[in-house]
Amino acid sequence: MAKFQLDASQSNSNQLSLTSKSVENAFWEAEQEAEYTIGWIRITVGVVLFAIGLLVSSETAGFAQEYNLTQLRVTALTTVAAFLALGITSFLLVISRWFRPWMAFALATGDAAVVGASLYFALNDLGLAGNWVATIPTIWAVPLLLAVGALRYRPLVQLWATLATMMAIVGVAVALGFGRTAIGNAAIAGKGVSLLLSLPPYIMRAIMLMLTGLITALAMARSRRLLIRIASEAAKRANLARFLPAEIAPLVGENDIATWRQGRRQQGTILFADIRGFTAYAEKLDPERLSVFISSFRRRVMRAAEASGGVIDKFIGDGALIVFGIPEPREDDCARAIACARRILALVDQWNTKRGFDPPIRVGIGIHSGEMYYGLVGDEHRLEFTVLGDTVNVAAKIEQATKRFDTPLLASETVVTKAGQQDAWAAVGREPLGGRGEHVALFAFTGTGDIGLEVAAAPYPG
Repeated sequence: MAKFQLDASQSNSNQLSLTSKSVENAFWEAEQEAEYTIGWIRITVGVVLFAIGLLVSSETAGFAQEYNLTQLRVTALTTVAAFLALGITSFLLVISRWFRPWMAFALATGDAAVVGASLYFALNDLGLAGNWVATIPTIWAVPLLLAVGALRYRPLVQLWATLATMMAIVGVAVALGFGRTAIGNAAIAGKGVSLLLSLPPYIMRAIMLMLTGLITALAMARSRRLLIRIASEAAKRANLARFLPAEIAPLVGENDIATWRQGRRQQGTILFADIRGFTAYAEKLDPERLSVFISSFRRRVMRAAEASGGVIDKFIGDGALIVFGIPEPREDDCARAIACARRILALVDQWNTKRGFDPPIRVGIGIHSGEMYYGLVGDEHRLEFTVLGDTVNVAAKIEQATKRFDTPLLASETVVTKAGQQDAWAAVGREPLGGRGEHVALFAFTGTGDIGLEVAAAPYPG
């Protein structure tokens, strides 16, 4: 019993692990897309900063003797070149699939370094001290770059980008000093300040502010798209779970459906269960009571299958097909199939006692083991998991043979031998059940004693 509970727990754990992995993959894909987008934004910022440099240097044309126009333009070109380099690096890392999570920290550090260098050389070229750092239009790239960080969905990277940027700004202010000019000429410094407060730099500040707003809107749009993608994946899994066994749906979600359509052949054990005389019994029930009756029977079958580690392939009216050995075969498949059959019979006996059915509900169960095919059939509108092969056909015929031998449980010799339970079974006949005309030895269960099911401890409703 403990082993069966452990198997069920492991199955649930695997499904949760696969779901978690799917969410992690969605975030990882989103982060790579973010770095790709950030690359374009770096290039845009570089171009805008280059334009700022040209405008400011053109306004200083009348002060050529006081200012080194060549140096101002070199600063602007160096800034745009640095942002272009970082942007191209982002592209190459993402496109080549070399991008790793730690690289986001390095790229954020690069952004901070470029901003700091641009501020330093712009102030130095204009002869301004560090306390004028807020007047340089380049400073407006800071909120833009921080807004860009929201595209990554990684708080630690954003915290590091904020810290690195503040360190760069404070470092520039400290390096150039406070309350004095870099070149010691207050008149020239005053002209530099007036230039920074003129119309062209303000236009650039407005552009930076507008880009910041657009980036935040883009971040929101990408967050919405990511949530929709995850919700779509969850809905897809839910739809798969409606048509596929719970143990199979997570695996199909993680792998290519085309591969599952090809299917595979392997060893497995098949259990067929069917209610005896159900047609006559159903004629006495109205539709509502019949629905409740079938649902109650299926709940008991599902309980037995889950406890035994079996996969319910399908319910067929008042019958069920349960598979043991998927997605991978196990040495105890036959033993677990027998345990599942005995649990079903015990639950049905309990059901009869609880409801007082007259005549009592009787169930026939047949088990066979051998090679089988399993996979997905159908198209994108309706997929169905199925098992096929001679093993399935023989198991179905063994279940039908329980009527002739008047016993609730029959298994093939293969099942009894693999389970190592020969002492608990007795041969009752040899039937030509195989698809190629071979005879199959049938065994009926004769064992008694504790089967470790504890069905009375947690009865099902209905």
